[in-house]
Amino acid sequence: MLGILRTLILAILLLMLLQPQRRIDEVTTLRPLLAVLVDGSESMSDPVDDKQPRRAQRVSEWLGSKSIEQAKNDFDVRVFRFDGTLTEPPPNVREWNFNGATSRVLESVNQVRERFRGQPLAAVLLLSDGLDTTGAPDAKTVSGGTPVFSFELEKPFVRKQQGKHISLAGVDYPPRAAVGWNTEIRVSLAGSGMGGQTVDVELWQDGRKLAEKPVAFNEDEQTRSIAFAVSHDKPGTVQYETRVSDPAANKEARSHQFLIEVMEPGNRVLYVQNALGFDFKFLRKAIVGDRNLKLSAFVRWADGRLALLDSNGNQAEGAADFSPKALANCAVVILGDLAPDALSAENATALQFFVDHGGGLVLLGGPNLFSSGALAAGPLAAALPVGLPAPYREGKFPVRITETGLHHPVFGPLFAQVKDFPPLLTCNVATTVAPTAEVLMQADVGGALHPLIVGMRFGQGRVITILTDTLWRWRLAANGWSSDRSPYDTFWIQLMDWLIPKEQDKQNGNRIELFTERTNYLLGERPEVRAIIRTPVSDAPLPATLPLRVRTPDDKLFDYVLKAATLQTPGGKPVNGYRAEVEPNMAGVFVAQSSVTFDGVEAKNETSFVVNRPPTELTGKPINRDLLQHIADATGGRFYTIEDWDSWARDLHFKQQQFSCVRLEDLWNNPLLLGFLLLLVTAEWIVRKSWNLP
Repeated sequence: MLGILRTLILAILLLMLLQPQRRIDEVTTLRPLLAVLVDGSESMSDPVDDKQPRRAQRVSEWLGSKSIEQAKNDFDVRVFRFDGTLTEPPPNVREWNFNGATSRVLESVNQVRERFRGQPLAAVLLLSDGLDTTGAPDAKTVSGGTPVFSFELEKPFVRKQQGKHISLAGVDYPPRAAVGWNTEIRVSLAGSGMGGQTVDVELWQDGRKLAEKPVAFNEDEQTRSIAFAVSHDKPGTVQYETRVSDPAANKEARSHQFLIEVMEPGNRVLYVQNALGFDFKFLRKAIVGDRNLKLSAFVRWADGRLALLDSNGNQAEGAADFSPKALANCAVVILGDLAPDALSAENATALQFFVDHGGGLVLLGGPNLFSSGALAAGPLAAALPVGLPAPYREGKFPVRITETGLHHPVFGPLFAQVKDFPPLLTCNVATTVAPTAEVLMQADVGGALHPLIVGMRFGQGRVITILTDTLWRWRLAANGWSSDRSPYDTFWIQLMDWLIPKEQDKQNGNRIELFTERTNYLLGERPEVRAIIRTPVSDAPLPATLPLRVRTPDDKLFDYVLKAATLQTPGGKPVNGYRAEVEPNMAGVFVAQSSVTFDGVEAKNETSFVVNRPPTELTGKPINRDLLQHIADATGGRFYTIEDWDSWARDLHFKQQQFSCVRLEDLWNNPLLLGFLLLLVTAEWIVRKSWNLP
């Protein structure tokens, strides 16, 4: 018996010393995904037919059906709710609110499919009425790939006779205008059951009736527009309101408020060019096209004289004046590749003083101005964003916007989608930039990137250098461009808007700037009021918080606290500021006020914003079967009637994905083997002791 026990112990020890392993082939089955997309807009609760359940109730029935319960055994079912945004709602359908103000059907379908790109998504099950409110419901925007199965949520019915109803389809107006501009405000009304009827639309300005015009409907279902021409005689924020007093008008049509910011008129731009050329021709048109700017254009003749050109390009009476008094009447000065000797030391000193006190300066490239180091050796040296000289080269130079440029007001969102610009034919190759300058665009010169458009703050003003004289090529088409104006015209308009100083920026002393991201919001949104404190001393101590008082449309006052935060200036740079979220509880004009005290002197400011009710989706329209059918057909899916609801599972064919892997399991350190070894050793010891063996 001892021999047997000791033999087994030795065998186990040998097994542990050899360290054998067992090969195990494991196969893992990955459950496919199934996305259920539910429309959460207000139209899902629209009582369009008294004989049928509402669409939201149909959704609840569908989610509780046997087919979806069985699908949970084979699929990883993910439920999403959409209206204006896409969310994952709580699992209990009874807790859902079908109150969304918009229905982004096509956008939400694409968003769900994109979210699961690269994952085993078997299908998207769409529960919607198909009433897309994005303005252009086109099934072509949904491509093949993951199939979309759409479901009928109501049977066809004879639509009941609609009563008279007028809703506000939209109000188009410029958010900003200038004193003296003829501004157009266009009001669009959607009428239902209004064939042969005429209603009056009133325009009110700051609480007084400004104009009234009739709108005639000649069809039962029709949208009609009316335009009001308005003008302003002084700067400031002007409150407007459109009113429709007809009994058929809903709340939004009866009263809709909005704000227009009126700016100072006639910002003068002084443009001095070295010679006539394409850049002079197109730049002048771009600036003159902005009615808020007045352009004085000078061209240097061969004899060195600067001649004033009128709007037709003919020589006119007038002389270029760079004196401080004359420059004080300008907002922006553009120097177009002047020869180094064209500017005297007195002219350069006046330009430096002009920028330091809030003016805007644009320096254009070419073979003259930047190729010499004379400019950098004069009074303007401290205001130059790039190092000079910058040699002038000709060729073909591709360009690209930097990350800083994409977030800068000079370019902004309009330029974000541009894939490539027409290459430029010239470039001044600068190798250095000022420490505080921002490179907004670069040019590829021989495989190396060099600054092309560089901006910088100097004193209270701004300077920008454009290191080429062929920027006019941007008037050609650019891939990804979506604006009505060319990239060239848009660039100059946005550049002028960034350069022209605002009146509050010219003020000295302590001041507080109060503003919101935009002037119009919808009820339910949370406007953010922001504040920036400007002081003559850059390191002056600032308070930790600021008081904020908001007056509601019904003259109630609510107090908030503006807390310290990092904001972005209109120039795109981070700055210490304050912010607070406001919760509007009603529609109308809200006025926010804040103040700060320095050395016993109070600085205060206020800003206004309008809150409107979102347009209703309760239109009485039946479901859009055509769109639901088209979405299904375009993606290889199917549209199911109420009777065929449960047949979608049979039509869903998706091959399960299996992943195999090899796992090696050690045998020498198996717990059972170790336990058996200890048991044998214990048994051997017990046998020896029971027989009194050594």
